[in-house]
Amino acid sequence: VRRWRLAGQDPADMFRGLYVSEAEVDGLLTRPSGSNWGQTVALGSEEAQTFAEAEVQAIRQAQALAAMARRQGQTLRLIHLATAFGLDRFDLDAFLICLAPALDLRYERLYSYLQDDVTRKRPTVNLVLDLLGETGPERLLRLPHFTDDAPLFRYRLLERLSETEVDAFHLLSQTLAPGETVVTWLLGKYQPQADLRMHVTLLRPRADANQADELLAGEAWPCPGQSVGEGPVVVFYGPDQVSQQAAARLSATRLDRPLLTVDLAGALQAGLSPLHALRLTLRDARLTGAVPHLFNWDACLAEKGTPSPDVLAELCAYPDLAIISGRAAWQPEGIDRERPLLWLEFPVPAYARRYALWQHFLGQTELDGEVDIASLAGQFALTSGQIRDAVASAGDMAAQHGRPLRNQDLFAAARAHSNPHLASLARKIVPRYTWPDIILPADQLTILREIVATVRGRPRVLGEWGVGQKLVSSAGVTVLFAGPAGTGKTMAAEIIAAELGLDLYKIDLSTVVSKYIGETEKNLER
Repeated sequence: VRRWRLAGQDPADMFRGLYVSEAEVDGLLTRPSGSNWGQTVALGSEEAQTFAEAEVQAIRQAQALAAMARRQGQTLRLIHLATAFGLDRFDLDAFLICLAPALDLRYERLYSYLQDDVTRKRPTVNLVLDLLGETGPERLLRLPHFTDDAPLFRYRLLERLSETEVDAFHLLSQTLAPGETVVTWLLGKYQPQADLRMHVTLLRPRADANQADELLAGEAWPCPGQSVGEGPVVVFYGPDQVSQQAAARLSATRLDRPLLTVDLAGALQAGLSPLHALRLTLRDARLTGAVPHLFNWDACLAEKGTPSPDVLAELCAYPDLAIISGRAAWQPEGIDRERPLLWLEFPVPAYARRYALWQHFLGQTELDGEVDIASLAGQFALTSGQIRDAVASAGDMAAQHGRPLRNQDLFAAARAHSNPHLASLARKIVPRYTWPDIILPADQLTILREIVATVRGRPRVLGEWGVGQKLVSSAGVTVLFAGPAGTGKTMAAEIIAAELGLDLYKIDLSTVVSKYIGETEKNLER
C-alpha cells in the first residue's frame, strides 16, 4: 500500500478507471515489463529498514509458535497442509494471500484498493505476483504455479472464481479463493465441499466396534489381527457390500486412523465427474489423515467395465493406503503403473457365517418361541446386508401386530429379501396345500420328504462336511416332476415350498424359449 501511494496513484479520483490519461499512457510505456506501479518506486532507507525488521519479527513469531507446537506433540494444520500437498514457499505464500479475506474481511477492501476496483474483493493471479514482488522474467516463471496440474489447483486448495469471460480466458486476471473445505479444516473442523457433503462420512476409529466388524468382514479379511498394510490400493469386490464397509472400518481402526467414506454413485449423480470426485476425496483424506474409502466404485467404470485411464492414474498416484469397493470385478488397463492392486472378494457368506450373522443381527431381540436359525441360514443364501435388512423387516411385521418377533416373521422377511426382482420374470404362487392333501404312492411320498430333508441338510453336508468343495455344478437341488396333468406335480411343489418356508414361482417356458440363437439362454440366465 505504501509503494502504491508513493507511485502517485490517486484512488480518490472519482473518474478513475473510466478513462486513460496521456500521463498514464506515458507511464505504462516507460514502466518495465512484468512490473506494477508500486515496483517503480523505492522506499527510503529508514522506512525500508522498518519494514524489514517487521518481517523478521513476524518470521520469528511463526517459528516460535511452530516450535511450541512440536514440544506439545501437535502438528500445526498449515504446516501439515504444506507437507501433505508438497507446497513450496511460493505456493504457501500465494495460498495465504488468498486465504486472508476468508479470515478477515478487511483484506477484501485492501485488495480492492490495490487492484483499483471496488468489485474485485478477492486477489487475482496478477495481485498475488505483485504482492510477492515478482517482476520481469521471474514473474513469467511463476505462472506454472497457477496451472491446473499445479498442487494448489490439482488438489483444489485454490479455486478460480472467474467473473467474466475475459477473466476466464486470461490467467493473470483470474480471481482466486481457497476451497471451502480447506478453510474450515484449517479452523479446526472438517466440512466436505457442498456438492459432496451428502455423500461423505468421516468415521473416527472405535475399538469397541472391532468384534462386530470382524464378523461382518468375514473370510475375505486377509489375516485376523493385521491390517492390509499401506503399500497397495486395496480393491474390494463382490455382492456383500456391508462386509466391504466393515472391512474398510477394520482397516482404518487397525491403523488407528479415521475412515473417509465417499459414495461415488451419489457424488456422480450430484454432477461431479469421476476424476473430480476422486480428487476431492483424496484431498480430504490427506487433510484429515484418514484412509479414503471409495464406495460404489462401479459408478466410475466406463462402458468397457474399467475405470478411465486418468481416474486410474490419479488413484495409483496417491501415496497412501486407499480402499475402493464395488460389486463388479474389473481389470486395470490404459496406463503404466508400478502401484500394486490387492484384490479381495466378498461373496455371499457361507452357511456357517450366515448362521453367525443371523445371531448377530437378532442380538437381544425379544422372540416369541424358538427361532430356526439353522433353516434360515441354510435355505436363504443372503448377504450380510440382506440378513440385516431381513431382521429389520421382520421386526416391522412383529411391531405392526403388537407382539414379539416370531419364526414365521423371519422366514417371510428372508423370502422378501432373497430375490425381490424375481416377480418381474415369473408368477408367484402362494402355497395352499399340506401333506394330508396329496394322495400318492408311498415311494413318491418318501421321495418328496427326502427332497425336503436334502434341502434342510444341504448346508451341513456341503459346508461343514466339505462336500461342496468337490462339486463342480450348482449346489442347488434340482428335481424333475413328470406325469400327465392332474397327477399332483404343482401340488407337490407347493407342499415342498410350504414345508421349507420358501417362495414358489412358476415360469412359463413359452415366454423364455426364442427362435433366435442365444436368446433362450439369455432369458434362462435372467
